[in-house]
Amino acid sequence: MTYTFIGEKDYIEKEINKISKSFNIENIVRYNLEETSINKVIEDLNTVSLFGNKLIIVNSIDKIENPDPLIKYLNNEGANTLILLSFKELDKRKKITKVLQEKTKYKEFLSYNIESVIKEDLKDFKMSPMAINLLISYCGNNLSRIENELEKLKLYKLNEKEITTEDIENLVKKSLDSTIFNLIDKINEKDKVKIFKIYNELLEEGETEEKIMYTIANHYRLLFQISEKIKSLSDDEIIKEYRMHPYRLTKLKEQLNLIVQDDILTILKRLSDIDINIKKGKIDIKTAMFLFFEGL
Repeated sequence: MTYTFIGEKDYIEKEINKISKSFNIENIVRYNLEETSINKVIEDLNTVSLFGNKLIIVNSIDKIENPDPLIKYLNNEGANTLILLSFKELDKRKKITKVLQEKTKYKEFLSYNIESVIKEDLKDFKMSPMAINLLISYCGNNLSRIENELEKLKLYKLNEKEITTEDIENLVKKSLDSTIFNLIDKINEKDKVKIFKIYNELLEEGETEEKIMYTIANHYRLLFQISEKIKSLSDDEIIKEYRMHPYRLTKLKEQLNLIVQDDILTILKRLSDIDINIKKGKIDIKTAMFLFFEGL
C-alpha cells in the first residue's frame, strides 16, 4: 500500500501515527529526498526484511528529480508500505502528481477542519460547539497542543464524560496568539485599563516586551492583508491561502469592524518607529511600549 499526504505537518503526522501502530519500530524508516535519491528508497522497498513488512516514509516528494523509478515501482508495488509526504501543494501539471493521484491513497490536508479532529478524539465524551471553539481560540491552530489539552480535559472529566467551557477556562492556558487577540481588541477599543492589565499579565507569564511588540505588529500586518483580501476573495479562498482556521478568520473580520485601514497603518508605522529607535538606542523597550499604549 502506498499513501501520499500533502499539506499541514501536524495533520500528516497524525495520519502517520495511525498507520505506524501496526509496524515494529525497527521496521519504520524515514528518508528525505533532499538528502537521499529515490533509487535508494526503491532499493529499500524491494529488500525483504527478516522482521516483517516495512513502513517507509519519504519526506519532500516535491523535490523528486527523476520520478521514473517511483512510477515504475507504483505500477508493480510490493508488500511493504510506503508513505510519500510534501508539506506544500504539489504542481498539478506534473506527470508524477497525476500518477500519485491515480496510483496511491492521495490525501490533502491543505484545507483542514480542527472541529472534526476534536470530535473524533472526543469519542464517548460530550463537548458543545461553544466549548470546541473556546478550546481552539485558546490553543490556536496548534494541533499537538489541542490534542494534549484535550487528553488532560478528558482525564479531568473522566466520570462526567462532558467537557464544558468552564473546564477549559479553568484548565487550559491561553496561547500567546489567543491573548494577543484580546489585547488587539482592547487596543482597537482604546481601553487603556484593560490594555495594561493584559500586557502586565503577559509579562508575569514570562513573555518579553520584544516578543509582545513583534506579535502585535505581525497581527496588525495580518489584519491589513485580510482587509485587502476580503475585497476580492471569498472566505474559503482566504482560509486556503493563509491556511487558517475559519474561526480565526471570523475573529479577524470582527476586529476589522472596529478599526479602519488608515488606523492599522498608523499603528504599524508607530511600531516600526519604536523598533528603529530601540535599535538605535534612543529609547528602551519598556518605556517605548508604555508610550505606545498611552498614545492610543
